[in-house]
Amino acid sequence: MSAEFTQKQLEIMEAAVKLFAGKGFDNTSVRDVATSAGVNVAMISYYFGSKEKLLEAIFIKYITTMRTRLEEIVFASNVTPAEKIDRIIETYIDTIAANRHFHLLMIREQGVMKNKVMYDGVKSLKLKNTSLIKGAIKAGAQAGVFKKNVDITILALTVFGTINQAFNTQRFLCEQYRIDPGDEAEFLKVIIPRLKTHLKSIVRSYLLVKETDK
Repeated sequence: MSAEFTQKQLEIMEAAVKLFAGKGFDNTSVRDVATSAGVNVAMISYYFGSKEKLLEAIFIKYITTMRTRLEEIVFASNVTPAEKIDRIIETYIDTIAANRHFHLLMIREQGVMKNKVMYDGVKSLKLKNTSLIKGAIKAGAQAGVFKKNVDITILALTVFGTINQAFNTQRFLCEQYRIDPGDEAEFLKVIIPRLKTHLKSIVRSYLLVKETDK
C-alpha cells in the first residue's frame, strides 16, 4: 500500500487509531470506525479493503512519516554527528508525545502483528528507519567522533525501551514528581525535557570518543 493517502483516508485512519487504541483492534468493528469517521461502511472497504489493511495503513503512515523526519536529520549538512543523534532522540520523543493513540496501539496490538504479511511489511519499513540511524552512527565513527564497533542494536533498545517505559508508566512518574496524573500538559512539560536530557547524556557518553580512548 502506498504511503500517499487522501484527506478522507487520513480522517478514517485518525478515527480508527483512536478506537483501536482505546477498545482494541479485535473489539472494534468496521462499523465503529465508519461511525466515528462520519462515513458509510462501504467507504472503509473502498479505501482500505479490510480492517486489517486499515491497520496496516496506519502503521505505514506513522513509520514513513518518521522516516522522512529521520532523513531530514541524517542528511542535513553542517550538523555534527553528535547533534544529529540528539535530534533523532528528540524527534522520537516528540513524535510519541504528539501521537499517543498510535503509541498505545503499538503496545497493545503486538499480537495482531503476528500476521506474517502485516509483520513483514511493517518490519521492512522499520528496518529502513533503523538503517538511517545506523548510518548516522557509522558516519560519526568514520569521522573519528564516535567509537568504532559499538553495539547499535542494543543502544537502540536502550533508548527506545526507556522512551516507551516513560510513557507507559506515566502515572508512576507523575507520583514521583508530584504531578496530577490527569494533567497531560504538566506531564509533558516536566518529564519530556528530563527524558531528553537524560537519554542524550547516556548516548553521548556511550558513543563519543574520549581523550583517553585516543
